[in-house]
Amino acid sequence: MLQSTPYPETASTRTKWIRALREPSSRPGAQSTPDTLVEQEMGPKGCLLETATIFLINRECPWTCVMCDLWKHTSLKPMSPGHAPAQLSSALRQLETASKQRLKQIKIYNSGSFFDTKAIHTADYMRIADSLSGYERVIVENHPKLSGKHISLFKELLDPQLEIAMGLEVADDPLLDKLNKRFSLEDYMTACEFLNAQRIAHRAFIMVQPPFTGQAEALSLCQRSVRFAFEQEASCVSLIPSRATTGAMHALKNQGNFVQPTIHTLESCFSHALQMNLGRVFVDLWDLEMFSECRVCFEPRRARLQQMNQFQKILPEIQCHMCHR
Repeated sequence: MLQSTPYPETASTRTKWIRALREPSSRPGAQSTPDTLVEQEMGPKGCLLETATIFLINRECPWTCVMCDLWKHTSLKPMSPGHAPAQLSSALRQLETASKQRLKQIKIYNSGSFFDTKAIHTADYMRIADSLSGYERVIVENHPKLSGKHISLFKELLDPQLEIAMGLEVADDPLLDKLNKRFSLEDYMTACEFLNAQRIAHRAFIMVQPPFTGQAEALSLCQRSVRFAFEQEASCVSLIPSRATTGAMHALKNQGNFVQPTIHTLESCFSHALQMNLGRVFVDLWDLEMFSECRVCFEPRRARLQQMNQFQKILPEIQCHMCHR
């Protein structure tokens, strides 16, 4: 049985193993409506910014990281030129109608890399840039190895400040290799050097307790990764708790190679990262309940983390009479 097969040693065999373990999933069609959300995020100047996120439906990312479940939200059909700006325009109209306050910052995520030219066509850059002219900051996601001329081209067309979000995940080369990230810390540093030279902001996604690690090392590894990101002049860091949401991750869990972090580990990593006082740090609250085993204290813990996200301050810890944590 494939789930019991040891994790492969090479990138090509890992990719096949990861894809073979995918569970059946209903993929969106090319004409599906992109999801949107609006939230508040502490900006680089210390003010809360009304921030929109648009999740474009796009082609699947070719990198195939072991923990990634974003392929579930991608189309099996290739995206033709004009498709991305049409989706974006439709989503922007919905946001403008629904939003009560002016949106200053927007994130455009496409379940892959914005500067993958098979995902977002260069011919669409002008239309996309024109539709974003009313914003102050535009954040797109990208793989470190795709840092180059296409970023410079898009930046020249864009009125708002451009920021690139990159999945650093962990500041450890052997772990990056095992995660099938297909880049090294040196590659990441090179990408950051390019962005810094272009005066383009960048943020890092960091995993809390990634596969092949345990609870005992989660905090120190997170701190090391946060420090590394800010040493590369990251504008901010987002902590992402590792989740078992794919067949590959469930296989790693069954083999003893993955233990999902608890909400207490996440709280500790977030508090210590803020205490480092190196820059803005956020924690991902998506599906947070899966990391909690206590119904009594979950909501107060979630509210505390949300407030810490918004105000970038460590708040008093939650004391629960039920779980005694």
